[in-house]
Amino acid sequence: MPVWGMAVIFGILGAVAAWTIRRDLAIGVTGDGLYTFRQDDSPAGFAAIIAGKAFVVAFAIAEILYAAGLGDDPMVLLRRLFG
Repeated sequence: MPVWGMAVIFGILGAVAAWTIRRDLAIGVTGDGLYTFRQDDSPAGFAAIIAGKAFVVAFAIAEILYAAGLGDDPMVLLRRLFG
């Protein structure tokens, strides 16, 4: 896949994740159909879901910076970390 294609795809994923973080923080509820975490009832679960979405946003930013030639490839760093 070309580098600009990765930047577009990860840019879209990061934008969606950022939008859902903002929405979840505004209404105080996050999750999907199977699990729902409320900020008041289950703060640890709510924070874990928000942290996961924040990781997606940070990874998307790292991929965009890599596509622009301003950083290292985050996929190589993850392979080195878990490989």
